[in-house]
Amino acid sequence: MSETPSELQGFDDDDARGPVYGERRRRALRITVLIALGALVLPLVLSIYGVAHSAAQRACAVYVAQFDTDAAGARVSFDLFGRGGAGWQCYAVGEGGSEILIAGLGLLPGAPRPVDPDERDA
Repeated sequence: MSETPSELQGFDDDDARGPVYGERRRRALRITVLIALGALVLPLVLSIYGVAHSAAQRACAVYVAQFDTDAAGARVSFDLFGRGGAGWQCYAVGEGGSEILIAGLGLLPGAPRPVDPDERDA
């Protein structure tokens, strides 16, 4: 019969659950993982925003040129609770600074649809 070494006395193979980390180490690991996930997701979100904003500006310029020939310019803004739900809103800016809603462009604006001559300045 062999005697077990003193450092293994009381060790049960069935009770081995893996390493036991302290609360401080677990918190540091969670923070590190959250920072890493943020570093992966943030550039994607900023890229999508930039592409959508650029597409909204181009589509809005076309819509304003087609629907309001007297407008001095165009402006887009992202509204969470705008007309038609969340998305980009296109405004025609008049000479005096007044703004008129021209179109709701949606979350990811696409190419504007062609306009019939009788729809212009309606």
